[in-house]
Parts: sequence; structure tokens; C-alpha cells
Amino acid sequence: MGIVRISRTSLYANIPVILFIRIIYTMRSFWIQLTLLLVYLIIVFLISRILELVPWYKNGSALVQAVDPFTLSVQQLKQLLESRGVSEIGYVEKKDLVDLVKESAPVSQGEVQGLEAPRPTPATAHFSGALHFYEQVEDTKDSVWLVQVLRRGRALLDDAGWRSVRAQVAPFAIRTGVFDCRLDMRLCKSKGWEESLLVLAMPKGTRSKDKVILKTFSSKKPESVVGWVRAELSVRVHKVAGVEEARCGWLGQCAAQENSTAPGPGRDARDVRVLLLTHMLHPPLFLAALSIRFTGRVRFGMLAVRRGRLAAVRRRLGLPELGRAPAYLVVTPEKSVVYGRRRLEHFNFHSMNVFLKAVQPEMNDVFLCSLVVTNLLAILQTCQVWECLWWKHVAQCLWIMFSYNFWFFISWLLLLATYKFSVVSAAAELGLSLVHRASLSELGSLVRSDCLALMHHPYIFFTTFAVFAFVAALVLNRAWPVERGAGVRWTGVLPAGSRWISRYLFRPMGGISAPVSSNDHVREELEWLIERLAVPNLWLQPVVPHGYVKGLPAWRFRGWDACRGDSPAVLERLMDARDPADVLCRGRGTPRAGPDEAGSTPSGSDVSEDSGDEGAVAPAGMRPTAECAVCLEQYARGAWLCGLPCGHSYHQDCIMAWLTRDNHNCPVCRWPAYKQKHPRVE
Repeated sequence: MGIVRISRTSLYANIPVILFIRIIYTMRSFWIQLTLLLVYLIIVFLISRILELVPWYKNGSALVQAVDPFTLSVQQLKQLLESRGVSEIGYVEKKDLVDLVKESAPVSQGEVQGLEAPRPTPATAHFSGALHFYEQVEDTKDSVWLVQVLRRGRALLDDAGWRSVRAQVAPFAIRTGVFDCRLDMRLCKSKGWEESLLVLAMPKGTRSKDKVILKTFSSKKPESVVGWVRAELSVRVHKVAGVEEARCGWLGQCAAQENSTAPGPGRDARDVRVLLLTHMLHPPLFLAALSIRFTGRVRFGMLAVRRGRLAAVRRRLGLPELGRAPAYLVVTPEKSVVYGRRRLEHFNFHSMNVFLKAVQPEMNDVFLCSLVVTNLLAILQTCQVWECLWWKHVAQCLWIMFSYNFWFFISWLLLLATYKFSVVSAAAELGLSLVHRASLSELGSLVRSDCLALMHHPYIFFTTFAVFAFVAALVLNRAWPVERGAGVRWTGVLPAGSRWISRYLFRPMGGISAPVSSNDHVREELEWLIERLAVPNLWLQPVVPHGYVKGLPAWRFRGWDACRGDSPAVLERLMDARDPADVLCRGRGTPRAGPDEAGSTPSGSDVSEDSGDEGAVAPAGMRPTAECAVCLEQYARGAWLCGLPCGHSYHQDCIMAWLTRDNHNCPVCRWPAYKQKHPRVE
């Protein structure tokens, strides 16, 4: 292909159209891969339901099996209380521990089985100075820090006590650190830390990204430290004064809700609320820690109910489904449910944290979830790419991953830039309402449990997803093969890479060019793409189906008999402006055939050299030529030729390579190869 000179103006003029068509193609690819991902999730959902039916059929047990605390050991009871953040100090007898467990929350079989899993304690942070302390502690607005301050190199708690405190606060996402005042004395003097002590850092108010406050404690007993942390965090759970406040401020049942005595500034009826009805005086630590994690997104309250009055409170609240106390009621503007009655809804920090994230996701949660989905879609498409050369295969896979993530980040930047617009905000509110309904439904609960199961077993997830991706690629490739010359090469239902852009988005420009080798294919396609950018009628060219190539005549070359291209009879006919095909066919006694009779031999037929004259007679109407105008090589005896409706013939491999690259015109006369030539045109 020669050097193509195009104007910079025409190139720039076509860039918006190219981007628009590229976006359309990307969306088409996105929806197909999204369909495959939904099929995979449906298969996982069905398999999970089948596995759940097996124990139900054998034992007749429900999906959520309640456990009697009396059947548990003392160690298991203490572990349950520790995971829920309920202090068991002063309770020695097993009966007292059982009563305390019952007052904190019901017990399920899944929660007991979760106690057997090891719980690693996160590493403690060692601050290098004031700047590091401010960056990690005071700039983090949605977490709790417990920092041990060392004065003169001495710690308040010894190593064993500090390890015990860390192990007890780690299940509630309380981060720990150590700051030595010798590294930065100015920070300790400005804070008034004259002796070794403990510092608890947490948000001050109930608004998102609120100011961080620091509180100190100087006891050397680990039990006292944990109790102090529990008491400080429990303040964040609002103590509901009575049933009327619960009805108006938390359940939204009052007509004049704006004048109710609901707590806190910025109260909104669209907020998600968690209300605990219990006989205890203080909430569990896991609920108090969640109030810090979901500051500004979820409000937490506790209504203390006296024993024997739960039935009356239940009637006044209009909630007969509450059952016995304690009960954790999750209230949204669309629906209200009782937490703990479905699979994987356990009464600990991790389980309720996942549940509330699904009900009221943060922007960062939506971003991470969409990022995972985008890369799963990209992996599905990379499995559908197949190239003989390994470097081309790797290049196309990298291009797919790059393009998916590129458009993903562009979409998010556009969303964040327009988020404050009223239309986008209304759409976000509608989407959040749909998330509330889906997360609180039975189907949403099952999907959430399946996703958690896949997250807990990543090897099973990656293995099953890889198998599904390759099977889906095999099925799609079998369904939509791409023809190449005389054979078929499986390249996938969806194109990828720069060469696919030129093939699917641009129509070829007329011209004669020799076929290139596989090593020069990418370079030629790039030159082809640049050439097409300068063509004004680039987008008006019709898309021609490739099915017509099967009807083109093909035969083995045995020469043109006595009527070669340099024959005097042929030259005489040419000088008389008559068709030389009459002379060519006269020697064989073959009558002149029309265009419809020329397709007797399919392009893919294979006639052996020993088959006599079968397939060796040139169809009527073919013009005598001694060489192929595509590769510029002389015809060898026995070579397969292919003719076009205009009468010109070429090597079969050459013309097939030409036509399947969307060059649907004759290389010589430019007559369409898919259109029969009328006699008047001849």
C-alpha cells in the first residue's frame, strides 16, 4: 500500500463521528458480555438453591436453624458474647451466660459455626510523627482509633495486656496504634499528654466526615479498657425515650413527623434507621461500632422495653412481626424488616456491616462493585479472542482490559462531574430506592448470601468463572465463525483491537494492493484506517454480506487453449470491439453462458489433478488473462482460479483475501462482485 496523504482538517472532522461509533460498538459489546455474566450468576443461584434443598430434604430442617444456648459450652457462650461486644464480667454460672446471650440476640447455627473460624488480629500501627498521626487518626472520619501513648519510652499496658485489648476490639473494626512522644514532643505537649495513657479517637457528631474528638484513659487493666471503649461508643446509639418517639421519629408513623421529637439535627424521612428493642440497658458493642462506620448514612437507636410489656409495645408500634425481644428492626422509606431471620444475618459486626452496605451503599462501595463487574466483563471478552500468534493474542487481551477500564473511569468522572445536577440527583435517588427494595426482599437476601459465599471461597469462584467463560466463548465462536479465504478461522463473536475497528466500522476504499503477510497485517490496517479518515462518504457506504462469495465460479487453470491473451484471433476480436470470450469458448464447444450460469463450481470445491477435465473448463464470460492482477504473478497450470461477474479472473486465494476484507469491487474494473452484470452494460 502506498503512502496516503490526508489533510489534517478532514482527519479532525471525522474524530467526533469515530468516537460516537466507537461508543456504540463498545456498548454493544458491553451488553453481550453483561448477558453472559447474568447467565453465570443465574447458574450459581440455581446451584446454590439445589445445594440448600439437599439438607432440607434429608433432615427437614429450615435454612436458618435456631440453636438453644443451653446446648453450647461455656467457651462457646463466651465467644458469642465477645463477638457481639457484650460484657460477661460478673457472670460465672452457665445459666447466667445463657440468659445474657438470649438478651443480646437469638443464636443461629451459622453464627455458632462461624466461631470456629480463626480470626486474625490486624497489625498495630506505629506512628512516626505528628504528621503521620494527623493523617491516619484525625483525618479518618468514619473509623475508631485506640492509640497507646508512650511517655519516656514506657507504655501504660504491658505486651500481654495490649495484645488482649487488641484482640477484643479488632472484631469491631477498631484500629490500634502506638505513638512514642520521643518522636515528636510538640504533639504530646499540645495535646496535654504528660503521662503514658490511651487515646480513643472517633467522630464527634452524627454527620458524615464530622470532626474527630480525642478522649483519654489511664487504667492498666485490659477489662477496664474494653469496658471504657464500650461505654464511649454506646453514646452514639440514641436512647429512644418512649414508644411515641419510636413511632414518629424512627418508624415514620406520625402525620406531623416534622414536629416529632426525633433526635439529632438534619433528620430526614428518607434515612435508613436501625432500631433495637431490648431488655438490656446498653447496646452491644457491635451495634455501637456500626454507628461509627455508617455515620451520616444510617441512624441507630435503642428502645429499652421492660419485661412483660413487649406485647403492648408491639401493638402500639403496629409491628406484630417483631416476635420476642431483642429485635433489630431495619426501617427504610420503602420497607421495614426484622434483621436476623434470613441466611447469613448474624448478630456481629461483619454480618450486619455487609447487610447495611447492601441496603445503604456508599459511593465508594458502588465504585468498587462496578469496577469488579467491569473487569469480569472484560475477562469474558478476552476469553473470546483467539490469535495464532501469541503476541497478537496478548496485545488484544491487554487492549480489551484497557478499553473497558478506560471507559469505566471516563463514565465515573462524568457521573461525579454532573452529580449535583437535579436530573442526576433524582436518578440517584430512584436508584437508591430500587436498591432498598431489592436488598430487603427475599430474592435480594438469597443473592447476597450467594455473593458472600463466593467471596469466602475465592478459588471456587475463579475456577467456575474461568470454566464458564471458556465454555461461553466456545459456544459463541461455534455459532458465529468468521470466514477467511477458503477456510474458517475461529476468532470470536466480538472483535477486539485496532484491526477490528477498521473492519467493522469502516468500508474499504477502492484500489489495488497485494495481500500482506501476517506480520505486516497490523501496520496495513493502521494505514487503511488513516486512509479512510479522509474519505467524505465514509459513513454512507452500505454493509455488504459475505454470502455471495460462495456462488462465485472457480476452476483449475489448464490454459486458454489456442486463444491465449496474445492470440491473433483474440486481438482481432478486440479490435472489432467484440467480446473475446466467443473465441475462447469456440475451441471447447462451450456455448456462451449468462451470469446466472457461471456459478456451477463452488469456491470451496476441491477437484484433484487426476479428475480429467472436471472443473478445468473456464466458465463462459471469463476474459482471458495470463496473470493475477492482485499478486501480479503468472497463472500456473493446475492453479485454482476464481472469476467475478464482470469477467475478470484471479487466483482464488488472492481474490478471497481481497473480498473478505470488505473490498467488494473488482480490483480492475471496480464492478461490484456481488452484482450480476447486465448485457447492456457489457
